[in-house]
Amino acid sequence: MVKSLIALLSTTAASVAIAADPTATTASAKEIILNQKTVAELALSQGYQTKQVNLQYQTYRLAVAQVLSTYDWNVAAATGYQYDKSVSLLNIGNAELDNKLQQYQTTISLQKPFTSGTLLGVELSRLSQQADLDPASPFTAPDNQTADLAGITLEQSLWGNFFGNADRATVNAANYNYDAQSILRANDLENVVLDAIRQYWTTYTAQENFKEAITSRDRYKKLVDAVKRKTSLGYSNPGDLPQAQAEFETREQAVKTASTDYLNNLTTLVTQLNLDPNADIKFMPTTLLPPVPKLPPKNVEDLRAIRSQKLKVSAAKESLDASKSLSYPTLNLVGKAYTSGWGENSRDSYSQLTSGDKPKYYIGLRFAYHFGSDVQNEDVVNKKINKDLEETRLSLQTLQATDAQTQAERRVQETYAVALSAEKQKSFREKAAQELNRSYAQGRTDISILITAMNNFVAAEVAYIQAVGNYHIALNEWASTRDELIPDTSSENR
Repeated sequence: MVKSLIALLSTTAASVAIAADPTATTASAKEIILNQKTVAELALSQGYQTKQVNLQYQTYRLAVAQVLSTYDWNVAAATGYQYDKSVSLLNIGNAELDNKLQQYQTTISLQKPFTSGTLLGVELSRLSQQADLDPASPFTAPDNQTADLAGITLEQSLWGNFFGNADRATVNAANYNYDAQSILRANDLENVVLDAIRQYWTTYTAQENFKEAITSRDRYKKLVDAVKRKTSLGYSNPGDLPQAQAEFETREQAVKTASTDYLNNLTTLVTQLNLDPNADIKFMPTTLLPPVPKLPPKNVEDLRAIRSQKLKVSAAKESLDASKSLSYPTLNLVGKAYTSGWGENSRDSYSQLTSGDKPKYYIGLRFAYHFGSDVQNEDVVNKKINKDLEETRLSLQTLQATDAQTQAERRVQETYAVALSAEKQKSFREKAAQELNRSYAQGRTDISILITAMNNFVAAEVAYIQAVGNYHIALNEWASTRDELIPDTSSENR
């Protein structure tokens, strides 16, 4: 595309354009044909903005995982050796006694919190001791002993997070927030597609403006030549030739400006679609003007933005429920059951442990309450304000979504009417320029009138192309307000 356009320039203009794009003369460049459909597909399949959106939404998964990590299994193990020659009950009253204890202790525990407000735990421990007591010690004990302990613990919330009310509400809030964010992914991708389509039409318009600048310059070159002939024959009016020559220089400037504008827009489009910078880009846009489609009303409640905001409202309500539940004092039911064993060796200790002859049980209540800063009540107030804020946003977004659809439809109707009018205007401008050109050749029209008509014709041609692009952009924007540019996908729902 760049090569074919630059070939139309004069030697001076061509050197400027090639300097702006050194790859324009690459003969083996890959050809890429773009239209509105392929631009949308390329933006979604390989554009960096699409990759950025997808990666951004992947980061939202961590928040849910962090909440659920509270209910992970927790296993802990500790083992160690202790050498004890300190003063103890074994040598109290006679510090000169030389008692030595060597102990090996191993403990393994497993805990699992549940969203029912329950904490379940299992614990196993073994203590092996080798004693070297002073013969003068009044205490006697076997040289080797092993004690085993196994137990299960259960803790249940009774007040403050009553049977897991706060836990479940916190998990639900995290899931609602994640789902709300995931729904909006398609909307962000729609914005990526719309940006690419806008850039496509901007670049195409810049290309056509460049072509028209070249064509206009050639027209004025012919006009200058014609005026020179009339001047040599004495038929031209005073000032005709300088006016024509000045306008020709204006066209020369317009060519250089349009060339730079087109190349800059083309570079932006290539980057946006992640295309090969050396590719030969060709545009195949549709210049047809399909009539404004008749679409049934779209229920705003079904729009992704509204569904997302409803989930945010639900998340805020769950967070408020969790805050209220946690504002009460903590009262937990605690139960423990252990069995133990003892022996001069590990086998005897384990046998007694498994027999259950030496049990230990505990049941009770554990109470805790923090006070002084009133942070619990402030947190409840904060969560209620946040809930009211999300509900207000929902009401506002519902109204804005209705307005956006109405305004987008009006924009489509307006751009369609403007495009039809621009098509007629281009035809009239062309006819006027042709008639005035013949009239000037016959000496019946002032050259300034002809120049104005020619300039108006060039502007009308560019305006028509811009109007067609605006209409197609408006159609896509209307589809976007109805969530129909990119349909819902199963990945939005977990």
